[in-house]
Amino acid sequence: MAKKPVRKVPPKKGGGGLMLLGMMALFAAVILMLVSMASLVLVVFGMLPTFVAVLVDRSPQRFAFISVMAMNLAGVFPYLLDLWMGSNSMSVAIDILTDVFSLFTMYGSAAVGWVLFIVTPPIVTTVMTFIAQRRVSILRANQKRLLAEWGNAVANLEDDPMEESEAKEPNAPSAPGAPKADQRKK
Repeated sequence: MAKKPVRKVPPKKGGGGLMLLGMMALFAAVILMLVSMASLVLVVFGMLPTFVAVLVDRSPQRFAFISVMAMNLAGVFPYLLDLWMGSNSMSVAIDILTDVFSLFTMYGSAAVGWVLFIVTPPIVTTVMTFIAQRRVSILRANQKRLLAEWGNAVANLEDDPMEESEAKEPNAPSAPGAPKADQRKK
């Protein structure tokens, strides 16, 4: 009986980033739970859009997750500071989470992160295209100036009389594009 060929599975590349992030979040959650359960409740419910962004963003760079997380954390942090500077109790955390304005601030800042993620690439593309077009126009203007100063012989290498005279030299290299030896005597 013939043996089945063993199929080798290629190793996954870059798959450990999400696992590391999850381990760091779990570690932070355990620390917050030991220090302040109210802070953990506020962070978990305030950072819900970030958890959604982790699940939705499948790109290797995870730019959506990064932008949403940064803006969401900026929205949660003032209320977390209020909790830490005041009485760090569960009732204060519940009061913060049931306040419509605080939820709007937390989730609205996450929405700003999504908007930044969606709007920034086209803006950057437009600016980079404009810069490249401006550079091309500057180079074309310099090319026209050089052609006016030196003449068309610079632009047309096939019709260059200097190249034809160098090709007739006895010590000229045989390969096209190879560097030519300097035959001038001092």
